[in-house]
Amino acid sequence: MSAESKYVQLIWKDTVTGELKQPLLAAPITIGREIDQMPEEVGGQSVSRLELNHQQISRFHALITVVNQQVYITDQSTNGTFLNGRPIRPGIQPLSSKDTLRIGPYKMTATLIKENDLDATERNREQTNLSQHFDSLPKNTLVIWLIGFLVLLLMGIGVWFLVTTVLKNSRPEVPATQSSLVEHGEPKG
Repeated sequence: MSAESKYVQLIWKDTVTGELKQPLLAAPITIGREIDQMPEEVGGQSVSRLELNHQQISRFHALITVVNQQVYITDQSTNGTFLNGRPIRPGIQPLSSKDTLRIGPYKMTATLIKENDLDATERNREQTNLSQHFDSLPKNTLVIWLIGFLVLLLMGIGVWFLVTTVLKNSRPEVPATQSSLVEHGEPKG
């Protein structure tokens, strides 16, 4: 019985193009700036090498491994690798699919996918591409809509106030008391 292959799907948005990247790589995975500086094997296993060309990324920056259905990362860099905004400790660090991993300018998630789950992953990838359309909206879209709504509301209140004032000022004055009616030659009540 052969061991089931384990894959890790890394998902991040390219910092230059804004394109959603989501490679599915067989573990172990090396990440770095120069492919020829990353090892080809780790612990007797051939590795998948992911090259991220950015100056903040070390030549061999990090290693992702899978042991007993758990994804781990080991920082190999000089600039550091960050897990949920904090620098990871020296040595091996466990990752969950909810964690955000920052390597240089790239913020990514890592999800373990077993070989028999690959078909489901392809179906989910189509749904992820739909969410990409929402991700392409500017981050401040909600704020812009709220400001627009407030401007329209204030304009509506201003128009209402203006119309009310004009109507009030254009009304003819009507005598308010009985004594003023007598003065104008009108009989009392």
